Amino acid sequence: MRLSFLAAASSCAFSILGAAAAAATPPPPPIVAPIEGLHLGTAHPIATQVASQPGPIQIDGCFSDGRGAEGLTVVHHALRLSNHGDRPITAVRIRFTFYDAFDDVQATRTNIAAVSVDPGQTLDRVNVAELSDAGPPARITCSVDAVRYADGTLARASAP
Repeated sequence: MRLSFLAAASSCAFSILGAAAAAATPPPPPIVAPIEGLHLGTAHPIATQVASQPGPIQIDGCFSDGRGAEGLTVVHHALRLSNHGDRPITAVRIRFTFYDAFDDVQATRTNIAAVSVDPGQTLDRVNVAELSDAGPPARITCSVDAVRYADGTLARASAP
């Protein structure tokens, strides 16, 4: 059931635009997942900040929201990425650090986004989502963890 829910919830979460998490935009109506009438709640914005990060690819904006259903939370992230380097990029691994209400690290997760970002280009609406057995985090930080260039080479961030 949870794997089916993950697939359905991720599919639903990918369709949500990053602007839905912005305070100026009212949240969209609840989404009905296509499995056994499961209803996801209304999206609730989660405080999100971009961690300091050197390198050719920068996260210019990161917006997160959470939707709950049956004790699970789908967390959706919408990012804006810019390539300040001199080589095209085909994939970016993003690190998300989830903090609880006591400002302690609750979890650290990574997601890979297949992208096409030429030098000097900015991409809006890079969307990734994940499923959590816990409630929504109090806040999230996001940063670039690794980059794959069009020539196949990799660049990784140094360990925190």
